[in-house]
Amino acid sequence: MIKRAESVQRAFTKKLPYMKCLTYKKRLSALRLESLELRRLKADLIVCFKILRGFTNIIPSEFFVWSSCSTRGHGMKLYYPDSKVTVRQNFFSVRVVQLWNKLPEEVVSASSVRAFISRLNSMHVSFLIFCFSAVCFFNLHIF
Repeated sequence: MIKRAESVQRAFTKKLPYMKCLTYKKRLSALRLESLELRRLKADLIVCFKILRGFTNIIPSEFFVWSSCSTRGHGMKLYYPDSKVTVRQNFFSVRVVQLWNKLPEEVVSASSVRAFISRLNSMHVSFLIFCFSAVCFFNLHIF
C-alpha cells in the first residue's frame, strides 16, 4: 500500500515545472519533502515514544513487552515477538520494535515529544533508512 502511495507522489512531483529531468530523490530534496516511507517510519517512532512515555491514554503493556536483555544501546529496549504469520509483521506493535531498539540513547531519552521529534529529525536520514532497510530485509528473510 505504501509503495502505491509513493508512486503517486513520484508521478506528481515529476509533473511539476523543472522537475521532470531530476531523479525522485533530487525532486524530494528540491521540494524539501521526505519520502512517504520515511514519514511513516518517523510517525511510527513518534507514536511509539508517546505510548511508552505515557503521553497517550494507551497502556504500554497492551502493545509492548520490555526486553529483559539490554546489553547494548539504550535502556528502553522492547521485546521483538516471534511471528509465524507474515501479516502480523505489519502490525504497528511488531514493525516498530526493531526500529525503536536501534535508536540511540540521546533520542530515546528525550523528555518531551517535541524534544524527541527534534532529535529524531536531527538524525541523519541515511541512518533511519539503513535501520528501516535492515528491518525489512530481516523480516522478509525470516521464514
